[in-house]
Amino acid sequence: MKTILILEDNKRNMEMLVKIIRDLGDDIVIKKASRLAEAGSLLMKYSFDLFMLDIILNPANPSDVSGMKFAEHIRTCSKYKYTPIIFITALEDPALHAYSELHCYYYVEKPYNVKKVSSVILEALDFPKAAEETRSIFFRKDGVLYKKHIEDIIYIENSRSGLTVCCTNGNLQLPYKPNKVILEELDSDRFRQCSRYSIINMDYIDKIDTVNRYIKLRGIKEQIEIGQSYKKRFLRDVVQE
Repeated sequence: MKTILILEDNKRNMEMLVKIIRDLGDDIVIKKASRLAEAGSLLMKYSFDLFMLDIILNPANPSDVSGMKFAEHIRTCSKYKYTPIIFITALEDPALHAYSELHCYYYVEKPYNVKKVSSVILEALDFPKAAEETRSIFFRKDGVLYKKHIEDIIYIENSRSGLTVCCTNGNLQLPYKPNKVILEELDSDRFRQCSRYSIINMDYIDKIDTVNRYIKLRGIKEQIEIGQSYKKRFLRDVVQE
């Protein structure tokens, strides 16, 4: 699953880009923003594999280059130092600053050449991500600390009777701990609470049945229930809009 952030103020252009990307396959999640504040909020909430940024978000301002400014902000985040950025532009030559200072992957011009844009997006999504430091979390039981890599946790089942951490290398049974505390300790945008008792790692999602309200995760036989009161928020966060 790949996730793309599109920053584009023009509704028609946004709809066209979304259509181009959706035609590329069902394994791409699209997050959309028309303003810098929206884009900044999404940047903090999700993890992205590609950014598509309109350079000019306020055409009434002749000196506006808001998309460039947002790209500069992206590059200050260590995890996005090398993440591909595709600029969307009607400018004649935005390449000088984009390539030399912001390491722009490519830029596409309006009006769009659908075949070209599709090709560039697919190439950018195949761009190797910079290696990220493997993060770990420690769980305590009977005075003993158990170390687990964040990426190895498939899901966490929690109830008043106890806590089950399901990992790729086996399960860990622990005393109860509030879900809010668990999510704070995980400190990762890959984990989402889908019911009163369950927290899942989105990287392991194989299938989501929105009618019967369950999730199938890779590596486990059990179906994880989506709580009725959690369904709307969970699908909003996980499934592309």
